[in-house]
Amino acid sequence: MKKFLLLLLIFSLLISSFAFVGASAVAEETSPYDYATLYVQAHARRDILSGGEGAAAASLTAALTGFGYEVQNPSFRTYAENAEGSRVAYDYQHVVGYKNNGKDKCVLIGCYYGGYEPVDSFGVGNGGTVALSVGTLLSVASKLVSLPMDYDVAIAFWGGMEVFGDFNVKECGVQKDKIALYVNLDGVAVGDHDYLYADDLPRAHETYFRGVIQEVGANVLSAPVFKKQASLSYGGDDAFTYSHLGLLSTNRFFMAEDIPSVNFVSGAWDYDCGLYRYAGKGDIEGTSLDTIESIDSLNGGPDKTKQRMTAIANVVVRGVTGEGLAPALDKAAKETSSVGLNNSLAFYLVSFIGMALLIFCLIFLYAKQGKDRRDTEWTPNLNGENAAPYEEFHGEKGTEEPGDAPSDEDDEDDVFRF
Repeated sequence: MKKFLLLLLIFSLLISSFAFVGASAVAEETSPYDYATLYVQAHARRDILSGGEGAAAASLTAALTGFGYEVQNPSFRTYAENAEGSRVAYDYQHVVGYKNNGKDKCVLIGCYYGGYEPVDSFGVGNGGTVALSVGTLLSVASKLVSLPMDYDVAIAFWGGMEVFGDFNVKECGVQKDKIALYVNLDGVAVGDHDYLYADDLPRAHETYFRGVIQEVGANVLSAPVFKKQASLSYGGDDAFTYSHLGLLSTNRFFMAEDIPSVNFVSGAWDYDCGLYRYAGKGDIEGTSLDTIESIDSLNGGPDKTKQRMTAIANVVVRGVTGEGLAPALDKAAKETSSVGLNNSLAFYLVSFIGMALLIFCLIFLYAKQGKDRRDTEWTPNLNGENAAPYEEFHGEKGTEEPGDAPSDEDDEDDVFRF
């Protein structure tokens, strides 16, 4: 049985590799939707941290290599308890293709490629929502490899989708200091609308991409000014104290490193941070509705899905190759980001609290010192209560009688004459 499964896995790898390499030869004729359907057919099961996810990674590696990218696969290990309660190690990997255009900086474009945990997704490992993002990114990758750009290009498919806490920009496969912009694709063409989210503060790179959206004529909406927050945390090292639909993907981690980012995310922002929702249909992701066929039906047919995917692919390609991108990123680098604002506010808040505590302590010490002075018993002079004032300076006690004339010795020093 094990040999049969091994042969089946090898056969799947060969078929998927040939499928993608063959598709790359006619990349101009292959739509994002076609890439997505090919991907799902080759990898119908790719549960997180499973052999199916590993097979999908191998397939995407072959695809990017066929396009002409230099590919590497950063690998990681995480630990979790299995059904028997034992601690088990699980391995996963990213697929990162790099095109060197001889530039100092690069544009990184990424999305998830895996499925979902069977327990959490009712046994659905297909992940149509993710497949649409993968198909869109494959289409973008096939075009960018041959277009002139002001930047190098990096295409990334992120593994270990549910292992958010383990994601580290410094270990993503691209040198952090080289990343001028991160573009994220999250559930493209699924849910009520497609949105562009860049930051909670208006910045130049967002303005630039909104202009590209208008040029292309894509139906991509702006993220609402008011964003419903979700109770989601990624641990004590998380740069954000909140989450919403635009911050639920890997762009969150790049933004935390102060890297300008744009996130193409789909869903229903009107819901309580509901991801990939259609009005009246509830959640799509990780359910039995999470198939391309179901999404097509909810979109009004495959042509509608294809249209949404193609529009976003065109925006990304036009955006990262446009002459206005470099000036926009230079300007954005000088602008305050939401993370920078949070850090500034935290600094000023801590400074204010520290100053307030210092002032309080000074006031307390001053008041305490005044109280100590008031509580101290006052002794009129050193010679007793009934002695004449400053008697100690008048000579030896008891040597002079009242009415005696002052001696000549007193004239020698008038400093203490009373």
